[in-house]
Amino acid sequence: MRQGTGTDGRDDPPSAGSGGARCPVALPPRGDTGADTPWDALRDRHGGLVPVEVGPGVPGWLLLGYRENLQALRDHTLFSADPRPWGAEDAAPARSAALARDGEEHRRLRAAVVDTLARADTPRLVPVVERAAVHLLGRVAADGAADLIGGFAAPLPALVLNELFGLPDAYGRLLADLAPRLWSGEPDRAGPAATAVRSYFAGLVARKRADPGQDMASWLLAHPAGLTDDEAAGALALLWESGHEPTTHLIGNALLRLLEDPGVWTAYLGGTLTPEDFIDYVMWTDSPIRVLGGRYPVEDLSFSGARVRRGEPLLLGLASAHTDPSVARGDDAMARAGDRSHLSWGAGAHRCPATGLTRELARTAIDTAVDRLRGMVLAVEPEELRWRASLAVHGLEELPVWFTATGERAGSDAPVRERAPAPVTRRLRRKRGPAPRGARYQAPLAGEDGERAREERPAPAPRSRRVARGAGARYQAPFATERADPDALERLLAAWRSRD
Repeated sequence: MRQGTGTDGRDDPPSAGSGGARCPVALPPRGDTGADTPWDALRDRHGGLVPVEVGPGVPGWLLLGYRENLQALRDHTLFSADPRPWGAEDAAPARSAALARDGEEHRRLRAAVVDTLARADTPRLVPVVERAAVHLLGRVAADGAADLIGGFAAPLPALVLNELFGLPDAYGRLLADLAPRLWSGEPDRAGPAATAVRSYFAGLVARKRADPGQDMASWLLAHPAGLTDDEAAGALALLWESGHEPTTHLIGNALLRLLEDPGVWTAYLGGTLTPEDFIDYVMWTDSPIRVLGGRYPVEDLSFSGARVRRGEPLLLGLASAHTDPSVARGDDAMARAGDRSHLSWGAGAHRCPATGLTRELARTAIDTAVDRLRGMVLAVEPEELRWRASLAVHGLEELPVWFTATGERAGSDAPVRERAPAPVTRRLRRKRGPAPRGARYQAPLAGEDGERAREERPAPAPRSRRVARGAGARYQAPFATERADPDALERLLAAWRSRD
């Protein structure tokens, strides 16, 4: 039996009785009260990992220590990310091939994703995020009150990625509508949503294969790796599925931290706490993902004092790892400045490839909300906030706020109304591309007249594939008037709209 690595960096001897019968620990999900799982108590009692059930009758382990989690993420010689050899597909969440494979297959698919993401750099990304964020906030600006989860943080990633994929905004609203249904845990809602999501990405690939453009979907299809349609659809689905909820709750948790902690608010707006350090601080203290599935020992081994059998599922306890005394530094934001060793992005060969995109999206969203919603405060007491009842996801159901009402309410297709700028009394810094926007919280393109939210017009109809009729018919209609049939995406959008 192979020996795993213990928290002191040495091989662990098997603990007494570790090979016998074990009693899985029941882990309650986080409830509406906000009471957290007692990670410290679990570590004190069980050490670096604890036996659990990852599904009904499916034994597995939850990793509690920082070193245990880090080793499982990094050491591909002992731990596989691929559930197929162990027959664990049903126990693991559905993921694309790029995330759940090992070896050369994973490297080929990941390279295509990484190269594609590199082309969506800051100068290209920031205006897309700002435009979507300003549009969403403009819809509530006149109300003086908003839910910053349902009305802002939740739809924003879908709108942004949809535009980066090269589709009109109507499909972004469709994707934003599908997200809460897909992860609702209710079969009657999640089932149809999952089918629609598959149709969205299959239709996206088909459209961009036929009519490529300057967008992420087209770049991925043109990559030298030569992805098939199924591989490309899976990779694009990965970017959305694995990033939507974490990005939503990174934005929500960061805004809540600013609203709850005057010291953090002052340091952030004053420039003492940089946007990069603030994002990492939130990832340490309020990471949107608490538990992540998906590692399998390739052989029987002794790991942190426990005998773990080949193929037994391991759950990565990221929230527990971040409170491990070996790395914990409390809630002092400045003490965490520059510390990027948290595990929220993963580690090793399967580290999140979209870290840069997620950072920039979250930073821009936070800046825009702080700038647009002047005088923002929580609308309820912190203890009244409702948290997601989930062991995996750490996020709010709603984030109700009050702020100074400004301007007129913008409709879904209305232009964003610009306000007269308020006096700036704080130090503003912002990492920018070449676009001429000086102040950190300046509205996008505020000096240009006629700035409008992107119109939601349907995609250009593809050329008709109908065969022209023989020439000479006396009453033959002109060929140019023949209308092409709607493509898969148009049919999906029409079908989804007809449900309401």
